Parts: sequence; structure tokens; C-alpha cells
Amino acid sequence: MFALLAKFRNTLSRERALGVAKGKRRYDLPLTGGSSNSFLRLLIGLMSILGMLALAASFALSAMTTRWEQGLADKITIEIPASDSAGEMIAASSVRSMTDDAAKIIGARGDVLEAEIMEESHVRELLSPWLGEDMVMDSIPIPGIISVTFEKGTKPDIKALEAEIKEVAPRARIDTHESWLSEVARFTGALQFAAILLGLIISVTTLVAVAGGVRSKLSENKEELELLHLMGASDSYIAKQLQRHTLILSLQGGIIGVIGGAVLLFIIGMVAGNMGVNLVPDFKLGADQKIMLILLPLPIAALAMFTARFTVMRVLTKMP
Repeated sequence: MFALLAKFRNTLSRERALGVAKGKRRYDLPLTGGSSNSFLRLLIGLMSILGMLALAASFALSAMTTRWEQGLADKITIEIPASDSAGEMIAASSVRSMTDDAAKIIGARGDVLEAEIMEESHVRELLSPWLGEDMVMDSIPIPGIISVTFEKGTKPDIKALEAEIKEVAPRARIDTHESWLSEVARFTGALQFAAILLGLIISVTTLVAVAGGVRSKLSENKEELELLHLMGASDSYIAKQLQRHTLILSLQGGIIGVIGGAVLLFIIGMVAGNMGVNLVPDFKLGADQKIMLILLPLPIAALAMFTARFTVMRVLTKMP
């Protein structure tokens, strides 16, 4: 017992901060051993991977919404139906004639940058997934489609334009894409909220796991803690050692998580690129977004460190 007391007295006299001896890092408590360190390191690594995936998903959803909004900005689509009000099919030549007349009216406007009539082959290609491969497309009347792009910054009078077009094509319809974009924004907003919720769950899980690990360490070393108190060590002195130990473990786990998350994101990008889905626009992380993903373990480690300190101080204040 006296030898142990002498050891702690010499340690406290030599080490003023964080239990650091000359030329070598050491602790007054046996913190470096045990399976709990590996568990905490692994947990922080997994939390970092999940955080990277959630943050990357949020970036992708935001970029997707912005890309779609920019792609459809200042654009409308005009459809000339291939049937009349009674549901009777209109001859293809009549549909084409009405489409050409509508395109001339649109092109004469000063605020229109471009008015392009979509080719019938392109329209048939777009309709084939909905009608099936076995459908004889040549027997189906194709509506006239006009893609209109306005000058940037202009605010066209859609109602006036619609009235002009209906003089030559009474059943023409104008799609401003507003309803579709609002649905997309609502959908991506819900997914982003889910990503934020996942981030909060990750943070809470980290807090609970770190607090539990620190309490376990303190319980395992209760006798050593009492001895340190007997030798005059303050609660802050002990807390600094545990919070530094937790910070180091968290940074190690975070580095593992960053590597694992980067590999997963690369694989996901490869798979998504090979799918050839045109609905989702191509997305690549920017330099600032990559930096944010790489530095993600830092706030996680800081959160773990302050949680460790708070837990230690809370436990030690209750000790006799």
C-alpha cells in the first residue's frame, strides 16, 4: 500500500497536466487496456460512416433539387392533344398543322428565346415505356409537343399566351412544371429531414455510448479513483485524463470511419453510374463538400470528449 501511495505521489508531483510524463504519454488510471477501448473506437467509426452517408445524401438531394429547378427555370411545355373534346382522334396532319401554327405564335413573342417542336420519334420513344413494347406505336396518334424557353429574368404572361395559342389549337395545354417541381421539392425535403433526423440519432447514440463507456471505466477503477482523491488529485485533473483518452479513441475511430465511408461512397457512386437512370441527374461532390465529409469526425470526437468530461465530473461529484 505504501509503495502504491508513493508511486501516485511521485506521479502527481511530476505531472501537472493530463497525466503526461516526460517523453511518454501515460495515465494515472489504467485506461489503455480493456475491450471497452476497442468497442468505443469501433462505435465511433461506425457513427462516422453513418454520418458521412447521411451528409452525402443531404448534399445529393440538395443538388438534385437545384439541378431540376435550374433545368426547368424559364421553361414551359405546350401540348397539342391528338383528340377533340368528344374524344375522337384527330388526323396526324391536323395535329401537326396546329402545332406549327402554335410554334409560330410563340416564336413571334419578344420574350421567347427558343420554341422547339419535339419530333414524333422522340415522343414515341418517351411514350413506349408507358404503353408497353408490344403496342404498335404507329397506330397511335401522337400529340404535338412544343418546348418553350423564355429569356432569363422575364416574367411571361402565361394566360395571355394560352389565349393566343387556343385560337389555333383550342385544346392546347400549357405545363409550367410548377406542380411537378413542388412535388419534387416536397419529396426531397422529406428525405433531407430524414437525413437530419438520422444525424441527430447518431449524435444521441454517440453521447449515450460514450457516457456508458466512461461510467464503466470509472466503475472498474473505483479504488484507484479513491486513492487519487486521497493523494489530493482534483476532479478536474482526473476528468482531463479521461477526456483526452476519449478524444484520442474518437479520432482513431473517426479516421477508420472516414476511410470506410469514402470506400462506401465510391462503391455507391460506381453502382449508381452503371444503372444508367436518366431520372436522377449526375451528381459529384464539390471540394468544400469533400472537406466537410473528411472533417466530420472532428465534431464527433469533440462531442465525445465533452460528454466524457461531463460524465466524469457528474460521477466524481457524487463520490465520497
